[in-house]
Amino acid sequence: MQIGNTELYQIRSGKINPYQDRADIFVKLESQNPTKSIKDRMVHYVVSKAKSTSPDETTFVSASSGNTGTSLAYFCKKFNFKCIIVTNTKCSEEKINACKEHGAKVIVADSNAPPDSDEHYQNMAVNLVAVNENYIDLNQYGNKQNPESYFQTLGPEIWEQTEGNLTHFVTGGSTCGTIMGVGKYLKGKKSNLEIILADPFGSSISDFVVGREVISNLGSYVIEGVGKDSIPKLLNRELVNSVITIKDQEAIDMCHKLRLHEGLNLGGSSGLNIKAAVKLASKLPKDSKSKIVTIGCDSGDKYQSKIYNETWLRNNNFSLI
Repeated sequence: MQIGNTELYQIRSGKINPYQDRADIFVKLESQNPTKSIKDRMVHYVVSKAKSTSPDETTFVSASSGNTGTSLAYFCKKFNFKCIIVTNTKCSEEKINACKEHGAKVIVADSNAPPDSDEHYQNMAVNLVAVNENYIDLNQYGNKQNPESYFQTLGPEIWEQTEGNLTHFVTGGSTCGTIMGVGKYLKGKKSNLEIILADPFGSSISDFVVGREVISNLGSYVIEGVGKDSIPKLLNRELVNSVITIKDQEAIDMCHKLRLHEGLNLGGSSGLNIKAAVKLASKLPKDSKSKIVTIGCDSGDKYQSKIYNETWLRNNNFSLI
């Protein structure tokens, strides 16, 4: 069971990155982790530490858009804990089924529930833990072990694989654990390195980072596992240099282009990240010799019923490339 040490893949096709005279784009393929997701790093880090201090009858609970849930179900099974995942109706069928296959109980909340209501999936998880003595909330949105796990693992891997020559790190955020942990590590190594947040059009996070009034546009984007209708507790906006917002259609198109021109099978948040990296490259000076690193967060296998399904795309008014 190898966690981490994933491949750093360089985009070669000019159909993906037509700005190769300005920047090379590299993608950390986190789909190579055991449950095909970056979340394996954080979940293993938290659950393995809990094993030495928590009783066997412990039940882990997590609010999740699916990937954390799958990882938690997987590692709870490995460490003989029980597991409950609270997700919402935005979560793909594949990810819900994966949680169940690893032995977790899954509760699906309404994705249209207001973020301050008891029906919101994050609040449902918190309330469930509050009334059950042996339940532990993974609390990925507020757990400081979340960014710590990426500071300890993903940041050093990226630094080593690029030999410290990267100039920009681009990634989306939901809990913001990845961008905070990796960003802190890389900035500690190279203070002039730029950290760029990729955010779905309609997410509240980008408004907060740039200092605009935060207005929740709940349900206005379909890309899973990235963006948020509220501000993540782990986010320190001072670490972020700039924001690039990406529309659903742009992220979906990028996923299909990556499969066609690079042979990469990645999920929607990966498409969003890579599209943001390309937009960043387009703004850089020619011959700047920049090196941009971004994250391939999970596998496209998790989205066959959605962004890779022509019927779903048509029904949700998305065009095919």
